Amino acid sequence: MIDIEHKRHTDLSAETVWEEVRHYDRVLNWIPRGDESKITVKGKGIGMIRDIELATQGYVQHRLIAFDNDKRMFSYTLTAGKPIGMQDYTVVATVSPIDDNHCTIRWAGKMTADNKLNESEIGQALEVALGNMTTGIIALLKGETPRFIEQPNEDWQLQQCADE
Repeated sequence: MIDIEHKRHTDLSAETVWEEVRHYDRVLNWIPRGDESKITVKGKGIGMIRDIELATQGYVQHRLIAFDNDKRMFSYTLTAGKPIGMQDYTVVATVSPIDDNHCTIRWAGKMTADNKLNESEIGQALEVALGNMTTGIIALLKGETPRFIEQPNEDWQLQQCADE
Protein backbone atom coordinates (compact mmCIF):
# COMPACT_ATOMS: atom_id res chain seq x y z
CA MET A 1 0.00 0.00 0.00
CA ILE A 2 1.35 3.41 -0.94
CA ASP A 3 0.36 7.01 -0.28
CA ILE A 4 -0.79 9.19 -3.16
CA GLU A 5 -1.47 12.91 -3.42
CA HIS A 6 -2.45 15.46 -5.99
CA LYS A 7 -3.04 19.12 -5.18
CA ARG A 8 -3.49 22.22 -7.26
CA HIS A 9 -4.01 25.89 -6.50
CA THR A 10 -6.63 27.68 -8.58
CA ASP A 11 -7.98 31.18 -8.99
CA LEU A 12 -11.46 30.14 -7.92
CA SER A 13 -12.89 30.59 -4.45
CA ALA A 14 -13.12 27.59 -2.14
CA GLU A 15 -16.87 28.21 -1.91
CA THR A 16 -17.30 28.00 -5.69
CA VAL A 17 -15.20 24.84 -6.04
CA TRP A 18 -16.77 23.12 -3.03
CA GLU A 19 -20.29 23.80 -4.33
CA GLU A 20 -19.42 21.58 -7.32
CA VAL A 21 -17.10 19.02 -5.70
CA ARG A 22 -19.37 18.25 -2.74
CA HIS A 23 -21.90 16.50 -4.96
CA TYR A 24 -20.98 12.80 -4.99
CA ASP A 25 -22.95 12.18 -8.18
CA ARG A 26 -21.20 14.77 -10.38
CA VAL A 27 -17.86 13.01 -10.95
CA LEU A 28 -18.72 12.28 -14.60
CA ASN A 29 -18.69 16.05 -15.24
CA TRP A 30 -14.96 16.15 -14.43
CA ILE A 31 -13.43 13.15 -16.18
CA PRO A 32 -12.36 12.19 -19.71
CA ARG A 33 -15.32 10.72 -21.63
CA GLY A 34 -17.62 11.30 -18.68
CA ASP A 35 -20.39 12.14 -21.15
CA GLU A 36 -20.14 8.55 -22.43
CA SER A 37 -20.20 7.01 -18.94
CA LYS A 38 -23.07 6.23 -16.53
CA ILE A 39 -23.53 6.67 -12.79
CA THR A 40 -26.16 5.63 -10.28
CA VAL A 41 -26.12 6.54 -6.60
CA LYS A 42 -27.82 4.46 -3.89
CA GLY A 43 -28.51 5.82 -0.43
CA LYS A 44 -27.84 9.18 1.15
CA GLY A 45 -25.02 10.57 3.24
CA ILE A 46 -22.15 8.55 4.63
CA GLY A 47 -22.39 4.98 3.37
CA MET A 48 -23.99 5.86 0.05
CA ILE A 49 -22.75 3.89 -2.94
CA ARG A 50 -22.02 5.16 -6.44
CA ASP A 51 -21.89 2.64 -9.26
CA ILE A 52 -20.04 3.99 -12.27
CA GLU A 53 -19.70 2.44 -15.71
CA LEU A 54 -16.71 4.32 -17.12
CA ALA A 55 -16.34 4.45 -20.89
CA THR A 56 -12.57 4.41 -20.40
CA GLN A 57 -12.19 1.83 -17.61
CA GLY A 58 -15.32 -0.25 -17.07
CA TYR A 59 -17.22 -0.79 -13.82
CA VAL A 60 -16.18 0.93 -10.59
CA GLN A 61 -18.03 1.21 -7.28
CA HIS A 62 -17.25 3.68 -4.46
CA ARG A 63 -18.67 4.06 -0.96
CA LEU A 64 -18.71 7.46 0.74
CA ILE A 65 -17.00 7.01 4.12
CA ALA A 66 -16.73 10.61 5.37
CA PHE A 67 -18.25 13.98 4.57
CA ASP A 68 -17.81 17.34 6.33
CA ASN A 69 -19.41 20.32 4.63
CA ASP A 70 -17.85 22.84 7.05
CA LYS A 71 -14.33 21.48 6.45
CA ARG A 72 -15.05 21.08 2.70
CA MET A 73 -13.95 17.45 2.83
CA PHE A 74 -15.21 14.04 1.79
CA SER A 75 -13.68 10.59 1.51
CA TYR A 76 -14.55 7.49 -0.44
CA THR A 77 -13.23 3.98 -0.89
CA LEU A 78 -13.22 1.49 -3.75
CA THR A 79 -15.67 -1.34 -3.15
CA ALA A 80 -15.74 -3.00 -6.60
CA GLY A 81 -13.75 -2.90 -9.83
CA LYS A 82 -10.03 -2.45 -10.46
CA PRO A 83 -9.67 0.88 -12.28
CA ILE A 84 -6.19 1.40 -13.78
CA GLY A 85 -5.10 -1.79 -12.00
CA MET A 86 -5.82 -0.83 -8.41
CA GLN A 87 -6.84 -3.55 -5.97
CA ASP A 88 -8.14 -1.01 -3.48
CA TYR A 89 -7.88 2.63 -2.57
CA THR A 90 -9.27 5.27 -0.27
CA VAL A 91 -9.16 8.96 -1.19
CA VAL A 92 -9.84 12.13 0.79
CA ALA A 93 -10.82 15.24 -1.18
CA THR A 94 -10.46 18.69 0.39
CA VAL A 95 -10.99 22.21 -0.84
CA SER A 96 -9.04 24.77 1.22
CA PRO A 97 -9.23 28.53 0.85
CA ILE A 98 -6.03 30.47 0.18
CA ASP A 99 -7.85 33.82 0.15
CA ASP A 100 -11.29 35.02 -1.00
CA ASN A 101 -10.60 34.25 -4.66
CA HIS A 102 -8.16 31.31 -4.58
CA CYS A 103 -8.15 27.80 -3.16
CA THR A 104 -6.32 24.49 -3.16
CA ILE A 105 -7.98 21.30 -4.39
CA ARG A 106 -6.31 18.29 -2.78
CA TRP A 107 -6.79 14.56 -3.22
CA ALA A 108 -4.82 12.28 -0.90
CA GLY A 109 -5.06 8.70 0.15
CA LYS A 110 -3.71 5.19 0.00
CA MET A 111 -3.85 2.59 -2.73
CA THR A 112 -2.79 -0.98 -3.44
CA ALA A 113 -2.18 -2.24 -6.95
CA ASP A 114 -3.28 -5.57 -8.35
CA ASN A 115 -0.51 -8.05 -7.45
CA LYS A 116 0.41 -8.49 -11.15
CA LEU A 117 1.37 -4.82 -11.47
CA ASN A 118 4.05 -2.40 -10.27
CA GLU A 119 2.49 -0.53 -7.37
CA SER A 120 4.58 2.62 -7.84
CA GLU A 121 3.51 2.88 -11.49
CA ILE A 122 -0.16 2.38 -10.58
CA GLY A 123 0.16 5.01 -7.84
CA GLN A 124 1.48 7.45 -10.44
CA ALA A 125 -1.43 6.52 -12.73
CA LEU A 126 -3.87 7.31 -9.90
CA GLU A 127 -2.19 10.68 -9.40
CA VAL A 128 -2.76 11.39 -13.11
CA ALA A 129 -6.43 10.41 -12.75
CA LEU A 130 -6.87 12.72 -9.75
CA GLY A 131 -5.09 15.48 -11.65
CA ASN A 132 -7.45 14.99 -14.59
CA MET A 133 -10.44 15.25 -12.24
CA THR A 134 -9.02 18.51 -10.89
CA THR A 135 -8.51 19.79 -14.43
CA GLY A 136 -12.10 18.85 -15.24
CA ILE A 137 -13.49 20.62 -12.16
CA ILE A 138 -11.61 23.84 -12.88
CA ALA A 139 -12.51 23.81 -16.59
CA LEU A 140 -16.19 23.17 -15.83
CA LEU A 141 -16.35 26.05 -13.36
CA LYS A 142 -14.56 28.41 -15.76
CA GLY A 143 -16.61 27.35 -18.78
CA GLU A 144 -13.50 26.05 -20.55
CA THR A 145 -12.66 22.85 -22.40
CA PRO A 146 -10.48 20.64 -20.18
CA ARG A 147 -7.03 19.61 -21.38
CA PHE A 148 -6.62 16.16 -19.90
CA ILE A 149 -3.31 14.31 -19.64
CA GLU A 150 -3.14 10.83 -21.17
CA GLN A 151 -4.08 8.32 -18.47
CA PRO A 152 -1.52 5.53 -17.96
CA ASN A 153 -3.04 2.04 -17.72
CA GLU A 154 -6.47 3.52 -18.41
CA ASP A 155 -8.02 0.45 -20.04
CA TRP A 156 -6.31 -2.19 -17.85
CA GLN A 157 -9.56 -3.40 -16.31
CA LEU A 158 -11.31 -3.57 -19.70
CA GLN A 159 -8.40 -5.60 -21.09
CA GLN A 160 -8.61 -8.03 -18.15
CA CYS A 161 -12.31 -8.57 -18.83
CA ALA A 162 -11.59 -9.16 -22.54
CA ASP A 163 -8.93 -11.73 -21.67
CA GLU A 164 -11.27 -13.77 -19.42
